[in-house]
Amino acid sequence: MFKRFLLLLVLISFAVACSNKEAITTSKEKEKEVVKSVTYPEQPTLAVEMIQQKAGIHSEDLYASLEGSNVDSELPMGSAIEDLVVKDLEPKEIYNGLIHYLGADYSLVFESLKNFTPDYGAYDLSKEQPSFKNIAIHLDSSGSMNAQVSGGVKMDLAKQAIATYASGLPASSIVSLRVYGHQGTGSDNDKAKSCSSTEIMYDAHTYEQVSFEQALTKFKPSGWTPLAASIAAAYEDLKSSADDKSENILFVVSDGIETCDGNPIEEARKLANSDLMVSVNIIGFDVDDAGQKQLKETALAGNGTYYTVNSNVELNDTIQELLQDARATYERNFEIAKVGYKINMKKVEIGQGIEDLGASFMDVTDSERDVLFEAVSRLEDQEEITSEMGEELRTIIDDRHIAIREYINQLEDEAREKNNTKHQEVISSLK
Repeated sequence: MFKRFLLLLVLISFAVACSNKEAITTSKEKEKEVVKSVTYPEQPTLAVEMIQQKAGIHSEDLYASLEGSNVDSELPMGSAIEDLVVKDLEPKEIYNGLIHYLGADYSLVFESLKNFTPDYGAYDLSKEQPSFKNIAIHLDSSGSMNAQVSGGVKMDLAKQAIATYASGLPASSIVSLRVYGHQGTGSDNDKAKSCSSTEIMYDAHTYEQVSFEQALTKFKPSGWTPLAASIAAAYEDLKSSADDKSENILFVVSDGIETCDGNPIEEARKLANSDLMVSVNIIGFDVDDAGQKQLKETALAGNGTYYTVNSNVELNDTIQELLQDARATYERNFEIAKVGYKINMKKVEIGQGIEDLGASFMDVTDSERDVLFEAVSRLEDQEEITSEMGEELRTIIDDRHIAIREYINQLEDEAREKNNTKHQEVISSLK
């Protein structure tokens, strides 16, 4: 009887073990099926389509961390690598996943170069000239404007230059003066107050010396730099005096970058694309490399020009150049040869702007390549893929990089051709 009971117990244990083994096997097979079912969006093979794809899910913070540094082991792509499922996938499928999570945002640099339009301003006599210049002047009044440069204190020199500019404009010009960052201090406790400080000091009006000079005495350097907020406010400053023939211009004098978490590049783009078609021109006064990069990109996005000055002499020279351009709109009796020379120089200036746009575009695609290569290396280190798969992925990424760079060169050539064509039109309009 005992032997029968023991045999029955063995048979039951065996059945349970088989059942558990089958359950584990089934679970693993289901898990494997789930992994195999991962399908990433198919990535295009044409460069023009690649750069119009949405940015990768993890790209925003990732590429922001690359500013001024190289890709290294500290690059915060951990969550992207964790999300990326590569088991049982072919290199091409893994590449699709890499772009899905880590692809760069090309929208800004692409639109700027693709839609580039050369502007010869007052020299282009082939188009109807504006009836008057509608100018908003914005002055950085952050604490750093207390610093010294060759010739004196930056704020004092900037005020003198602005007074010279406003007084020298054609009599029909409308001018306004706004300052930003003039309240609070540079401390963290005062950041909110300072970052909300942008104020009109001289309402849009023809130039009146006493009133304008009084307006320049109403503020002093103080706090942070809400550049984006000030640029956004320019729309209403200009709209109050604009008409369908006015030339609407924003001039910003700044000695540094946005420090209030705004996006001055995007705000400048909005102004340029608004119904006022504002040109955003910026004078960078004793600005470091990081500041010059942002201010230059802001001017380009605003369909304007960036000027860099480091001393009182350079500032005054730039103001005189701007005044000469302003007067040129209304003074048609130029000496043809002299104007022709200036037009040729303008062509060179516009050509440099095209190169700057192309270089910014190249920077984005070079950064993307570095990020994707780093991701492949980490997958190899974690033994998620073999070295052979890694090399195949690098080849695919290289092909993408080369295709985009070739397309950038094509866009630059198209922009240069637009510049050449426009240059010839402007020269012909003098005859």
